[in-house]
Amino acid sequence: MFRRLAFKNGKLALVALLLIFIFIFVNRDPNGGDERRTQTTTVHSTRFNVKSTTRKQANKPATPIKEFCVFDHKCKIPRIDPFSQDAMTYFKTPKFKECTNQPDLLTVRFDRQKRQYVVHVNVLVSMKLLPNLSDFSCAYSEIMRGPNDSLTWNVGPYYFDQDWVVPRRIQGIIVECYEFRNKSRIIQRNAFSFIQHQSDRDEKIDEERTRNHPSVIMLGIDSMSQMNFQRAMPLTAQFVRQLGWYEMLGYNKIGDNTLPNMMALLTGLTTRQWRSKCDLEKPGCFDSFTYLWNNFRNAGYLTAYAEDTPSIDTFHYILPGFIRQPVDYYLRPFLMVIQQLLVTVKHYGYDYCLGRRQSFRYVFDYCLQLVQRFVDETPKPVFGVFWSNSFSHDDFRGAASVDKDFVRYLELFKKHRLFEKAVVILFSDHGQRQGALMELTSSFLEERLPMLHIYLPPWYRKQYPEVAHALDVNRRRLSSTVDLHLTVKNFVQQADPGLLLESPCLKCQSLLQILPVNRSCEDASIPEHWCTCDSYLQVPCSDLLKYWARKVVNLINMYLSTNNYDKKCHRLKLSRLQRAERMQHFDENGNDVMPSSRLQTYRIKFTTQPNGGLFRATFLTDWEGKVQVRNEFITRLNSYRNESFCISDRIAKMFCACLKARLKTLYDVININDNGTPMDL
Repeated sequence: MFRRLAFKNGKLALVALLLIFIFIFVNRDPNGGDERRTQTTTVHSTRFNVKSTTRKQANKPATPIKEFCVFDHKCKIPRIDPFSQDAMTYFKTPKFKECTNQPDLLTVRFDRQKRQYVVHVNVLVSMKLLPNLSDFSCAYSEIMRGPNDSLTWNVGPYYFDQDWVVPRRIQGIIVECYEFRNKSRIIQRNAFSFIQHQSDRDEKIDEERTRNHPSVIMLGIDSMSQMNFQRAMPLTAQFVRQLGWYEMLGYNKIGDNTLPNMMALLTGLTTRQWRSKCDLEKPGCFDSFTYLWNNFRNAGYLTAYAEDTPSIDTFHYILPGFIRQPVDYYLRPFLMVIQQLLVTVKHYGYDYCLGRRQSFRYVFDYCLQLVQRFVDETPKPVFGVFWSNSFSHDDFRGAASVDKDFVRYLELFKKHRLFEKAVVILFSDHGQRQGALMELTSSFLEERLPMLHIYLPPWYRKQYPEVAHALDVNRRRLSSTVDLHLTVKNFVQQADPGLLLESPCLKCQSLLQILPVNRSCEDASIPEHWCTCDSYLQVPCSDLLKYWARKVVNLINMYLSTNNYDKKCHRLKLSRLQRAERMQHFDENGNDVMPSSRLQTYRIKFTTQPNGGLFRATFLTDWEGKVQVRNEFITRLNSYRNESFCISDRIAKMFCACLKARLKTLYDVININDNGTPMDL
């Protein structure tokens, strides 16, 4: 009896063991057991969880980090597909437009022994251009900088012979060649700028400094987001994937347009900080700051600054500019003169052709001369900022037409050993702020995430491996324009150890050191309206939200009235609330909760009457429903050039619809963009 029962019990035990084995086999974790399962749970306990998470949702795999530019507890920036169907719907690659189909009658070469430029006349070209031409002559006018960047030149004409050696004092010239007996019969007109050697430099000290400290060259393209850089300039994007380049995926702008972002880059100051010290109505305002080029000059570097499209450049669009020349090599006076004297052709909204060349070519030819003279031929420490607006500012497709040409310049820089000796920074100030891309669901990110690529030469990576490691880590950490300022200043600090990396932003830091994980926008001096870290939840456009949207429009009207523009501008009304989103706040368990301050943050997109203005605003509401909004947190997303002509205030222009209609001029016709819309500054 006992044996029979034991046998039965043994049989049951065997069956039980077999069932347990089958259960374990079926439910085994192919990805690595408890550790992996715990990791998944931890990642899912983030702000993306909602209070009503079900068991099925909790068992979903963790969100792949590669889908984010930044992914930590304080900041999550999604990584958007640049080639998504909705983005490519708007994208059509424009053809590259040359400014002339004629060969050059005049060419310039550099005599390395004399250290001077030589202008050569190609006589065979003249015979081809005008076969019946008899004798002809060429003469130049010298371009010089007047007070406060005013137009000035030594008119001449000054005639010159074949292979004329350009005096070292001359920074730029306009040249005309015409029939000797008939000066009205012009064969060709052209303009040339020159990076000239300075006679007071200590060659030995310069060479020694370049052996230990890199030159720094900054190449800027206006209004270029990370995403649009990939879709519009694929060849350039491929070039900067080479060894030594680091893309900062968490790079976030700190202001609306070019001026606040470039001032933060060049001075380290936010808009409120520098405007408290600078009255923009007074000439000399911008001369009072210390810029990066001042830091480099104090460390013994030669400095350069070039920006195309002088009518809207950073320091001169409705601004006083500089009284003193800011750098050693300054292209603006040259461009201002040729813009007045040469034939210009508008494309993508601005002066695309200045004479025989695209306006951006003058900037990058100037950079190429600097590289040839002081990086390749005669080693000298140099710092230069070379900035282009003309092909990218108003049309997000424009950069596609110059992609091949831009890479050609990079290859020329490589040929002249720039990437062996210098730190190179390819960057933008912000993404597109207006136009078709603002219709995308990703428009918020397109506008706020400019591209930033930093290159370290091989010898520098070998000498400072910790810097290369820091840049690699920082690729996926939140960074700002103020951080980039400190990064560039960090390079010059190696040549000038007495220079302090000071900033009013106490938690901002150089990208050459590892940035903290779990960094907030506040830590990086990024205002809430521009911050891409926070999670927002779309909410219905309720009557309450429409009421709040009308409050925002009333604040716009109040701003116009307070600044005495109400007699020139229409009073705006809310036309339509297009989209509303509420910022999410989470507790330690990932539940969406009310913020401790009891202040809710909303982001809305709306249109106004009678101007058809499209705006995005970020505002706060308290438990009583009061709306708090700063005027710099209300941004315009469509064109306003043709309606705000009656005032000059940079902020008010976004809001103003002038009461009196503007007479249509030839200027307006020329400035119509390819899609028929006048574009903005």
